[in-house]
Amino acid sequence: MTAQTITPQDAAAFVMPFDRYQGKTLGWIQEHEPGYLRWLAKQMRPTHEISRQIQAMAQLLLGAPQPGSPPSPKPNGKARNNGHSSTASPSRPNPQPSRQGDRKPEDAPRIFSLVTNRAILHLEDALAIGKVKFFMVAYQRGQGASATVTHYVDVDDARVLAAELATGRLAQRYVEYKGSPTGREGQPLSRVLRVGDRGDKPNRPVVIQVQNGPGQLMGEGAIKPAGDPDAEVTIFLTRWEARRLGHALQHYILAWETARMLRGGEPC
Repeated sequence: MTAQTITPQDAAAFVMPFDRYQGKTLGWIQEHEPGYLRWLAKQMRPTHEISRQIQAMAQLLLGAPQPGSPPSPKPNGKARNNGHSSTASPSRPNPQPSRQGDRKPEDAPRIFSLVTNRAILHLEDALAIGKVKFFMVAYQRGQGASATVTHYVDVDDARVLAAELATGRLAQRYVEYKGSPTGREGQPLSRVLRVGDRGDKPNRPVVIQVQNGPGQLMGEGAIKPAGDPDAEVTIFLTRWEARRLGHALQHYILAWETARMLRGGEPC
């Protein structure tokens, strides 16, 4: 997309804003209607920017390895003693299934999702690196996505944020500046998260906003925005939706920490 290099995981999480599978993710389409995904990737004739982006993401998914797919076969070797094809090396045991604490961030499951008439919010598991990922999309019906943004919240901060959201209210506005020194084609990428409460009058008083844009490296690896963001997504939640989000995140982190301690790891 326009904000940053899209990954296969981000492409799979993209929700179709129109057409026959409106409301379904490209990942769902890839699993349930692979022929339609191939049509999007190879035969669709894009007429505007969003359809061009969808086609690019479909092409990306077609070229990405599928979850659970068998590894590519390797040339058979000959055993040293009996001349039969070898199936495993005694010095290299078969890999064991990965555990949640060992899972790579890009393989992690979704914690919570919310779709409004203008924005989509996904909370995703990046706890293997001690973080929770915010992935957000802004769109307009009939026109498609206009921006995608991401932000990574440290688990210590995510706990507190989840606890406050679980009450349906925020005691104070939360602002977090982060980024990646090489997140934008080798250049610094700024990420800013804002979570606020507009009071009792609006129907959707809780606000979550993420901005991505060019960044500037500061001391000890910190990154600050360098000018205006070029991608911004804001989503408005009812108090009930805020409580749903907060409780889902709280329970997910608690389950992850419990599983980690049962395996002998340190509490987070």
